Amino acid sequence: MKNITNRLVLLAAVSAMFTACGGDAASLDEKKQVLEEKREELLTLKAEIEKLETEIASETDTDTKAGLKRVTSVTVAEGTFAHYVDVPGEVTSDNNVLVAPETSGVLVKKYVKEGQFVRKGQTVATLDVEVMRKQLNEVETSLDLARTLYEKQERLWKQNIGSEVQYLQAKNNVSSLEAKEASLKSQIRKGVVTAPISGTVDEFFANAGEMAAAGQPLTRIVNLGTVEINAEVSEVYSGTIKKGDKVLVTFPMLNLEKELTVDMVGQYINDVNRTFKIRMRMDNSKDNLKPNTMAMVRIKDFEKAESISVPTHLVQNTPNGKQFMYVIKSANGKDVVEKVEVETGKSYNGMTLVTKGLNKGSILVDKGYSEVINGEEVYIVADNS
Repeated sequence: MKNITNRLVLLAAVSAMFTACGGDAASLDEKKQVLEEKREELLTLKAEIEKLETEIASETDTDTKAGLKRVTSVTVAEGTFAHYVDVPGEVTSDNNVLVAPETSGVLVKKYVKEGQFVRKGQTVATLDVEVMRKQLNEVETSLDLARTLYEKQERLWKQNIGSEVQYLQAKNNVSSLEAKEASLKSQIRKGVVTAPISGTVDEFFANAGEMAAAGQPLTRIVNLGTVEINAEVSEVYSGTIKKGDKVLVTFPMLNLEKELTVDMVGQYINDVNRTFKIRMRMDNSKDNLKPNTMAMVRIKDFEKAESISVPTHLVQNTPNGKQFMYVIKSANGKDVVEKVEVETGKSYNGMTLVTKGLNKGSILVDKGYSEVINGEEVYIVADNS
């Protein structure tokens, strides 16, 4: 304050000097320069005066509120309240195929490596079918003889020479050997293992020289261009979730989040865990997702527009089960706490829907809500947390 007084005295002295000399001792430009400097000094003084006045008023107000409890406040606003159901899910793929040979044999050669992309129908391995090839050669030799005998017997039969039994036996022998030939050729073809789908060879379960058994997996081929996310939802929501609904799917391990469409809603309730299945399909052209990757499916089961929701922790309960909150009413320069009974609905993510008791614009006691009582005057301070 003393500094401001000294500046005011200096300004007064300079002004008196100009008045006494009439300004004759200085040029017009010098006068303008001095005038500009004095204006700047005056603006600075005004700013300092205003700051001091604010500080004095604040200290006076603090002294007045010294005995009051300090609380922070939050103003009630309207908005859309949504409630979600979070259920675990996992990634699966229809194109995750275990390839097994249709016949048994020693693995002769693998034509592809793990991690290699293959086309549908491409040969991935061959089995040793040499025994069947030898059997086929024997059958083909016997078949040639049988056909010759049958042709001769047929000519004799047409000339009414020989018996019908001989003719039929020759014919049956040919048919039997032809069937055996076809069966052996089919078995030999099964010695060539081909890819049933296009995809990537994920794993081989046998090495060259090892025995491969019919029906036992030899390799796995995976195509992850499109994957499915499956989840099991409680039967409580069986009337809420429908095909075409949007859900938010997150993959915690990959820090990935996608909005997907429910592609299938199961029509069967599992009698063990009382759940039904839902499925979402997802493009996976970048191969970010692998089968059995864990997912979290967030399903919106409730939404209300133009509603009032408040931080859940501010809702308190009386011994008889009624709910209430503390609001702040301002009157005659005082901020007074008032206990207000409320009714609430669903809660989600730290927020609770209030269906009755609060209005838009109501001011709630936030920090310090558990320390105030009805009718108490409080001092509202800024929340610096």
